Amino acid sequence: MKRNQIIMLLWGLWLFSLIGAYFGIEHYIDTKRNRLHSETYDRIKALFDGQSSAGAFINDNDGFFDEDFSRNPVKHYKKIKIPTRPNKMAKQGNNLNLPDVDPELLKSLDEESAERWKDEYGDLASLYELNWGDKFPNQNDEGWNIIRTCFVGGYDNMIETNIIFPYKVGLKKTEWENFYTVEQAVNEAFEFYATNEKSSFSDRFQKGSNRRLWSQIYDCCNEYFTIVENENYGGYTVGTPIYQPEGKSYEEAQRISPYEDGWMHNGYYRVFIAATQKKHFVMKELEWAASKDRKTYVLWWGIGISVLFLSMIIPLTILQMQSNKRKSESLYQKLCRLCNPKEFVKNYDKDKVAKANALYKILMETKPDDKNALMQISEEAISELGTTLIDEEKKNELKEKVNPQRFMSPYDAEKVALANELFAILSKEGITYTEFTEVEEKSKALKL
Repeated sequence: MKRNQIIMLLWGLWLFSLIGAYFGIEHYIDTKRNRLHSETYDRIKALFDGQSSAGAFINDNDGFFDEDFSRNPVKHYKKIKIPTRPNKMAKQGNNLNLPDVDPELLKSLDEESAERWKDEYGDLASLYELNWGDKFPNQNDEGWNIIRTCFVGGYDNMIETNIIFPYKVGLKKTEWENFYTVEQAVNEAFEFYATNEKSSFSDRFQKGSNRRLWSQIYDCCNEYFTIVENENYGGYTVGTPIYQPEGKSYEEAQRISPYEDGWMHNGYYRVFIAATQKKHFVMKELEWAASKDRKTYVLWWGIGISVLFLSMIIPLTILQMQSNKRKSESLYQKLCRLCNPKEFVKNYDKDKVAKANALYKILMETKPDDKNALMQISEEAISELGTTLIDEEKKNELKEKVNPQRFMSPYDAEKVALANELFAILSKEGITYTEFTEVEEKSKALKL
């Protein structure tokens, strides 16, 4: 393969390598992103092993539990009226003569409503509302808060967390006077949830665990992914809100307000429990990190590939330029280069320096267009200095051009004959410069 063809091939390979490197880097970044995403997800999921109380589906009793605070004095509360037994919807429906309403359905709803009221308020002697005059939640007045943190594994809510807290206390009717206070009831409710085996999550309650858990969660983050709160999550837990903010509809209150979440009770009191709407946390990709990686890899791979190919292209290009320059030299220029005494100083030869000096002096006094004189000098240069005026690369190129095979298809008898004659001269040993120049001149007739 010729040098100029090799150079062109190297340019093409350079461009192809840069394109290949770019797509290779994209594939590497995507693979790394997927790997780091899976690693983060799996490591965080593993932190929540044992979070489920029972069943295949996540519920409000699943997760790990820790106290945000406990045993705070319950300062602000007021006695409120115990809700009255709800009116019977079936009776109202009959009075209103509503033919489309199923009486049996209304009766069933009445029974459920009455049973619920009985369970919640039927045995109470007095009822107290915590946080009186304050906004929910208020850490100074609730007595305690329990933090729930749960892994749910979804796209929009990988981790969810909310707070469980008391919001009402009912003191029960007793045979003798009930000496329990609101604060005692609230404190004992905390002990029940945190330590009693009948509590649905006491086995997963551990003081200080929330901080440790989140520290471990953030340790699972890596250069591409971190954990952030999903502030755009639009879902909410449907429940009965414990209060309705001023200016908000009931539906709006359902979306933002804490909701009723059961109660804890014994023979002396019932502590009503609420839960805040859940906060959701997701893995967020640090797009700038992947972009930085991509730019770094593209830069260094580009530099590396370019240095590699330029280290081959530049020397070959220089050689090609030198070769082209030699091929285009006139006989005078060629003799000036070959007969210059400095050519024999590097590998010092006293006799050749002297002979070259004599020839070079004559050459400097000869006109560039004096063909006869230049031919005489060239013969002396060949015999005295052992130089060759025939450029081997140029000879091979000329030999390729006058190869008779090139004129066989389409066949041209005259060109085959001439090419055969010229090819034979170029192929013989000891071809002279005169013969070479004659071949070069005659080859023009072949219209190469």
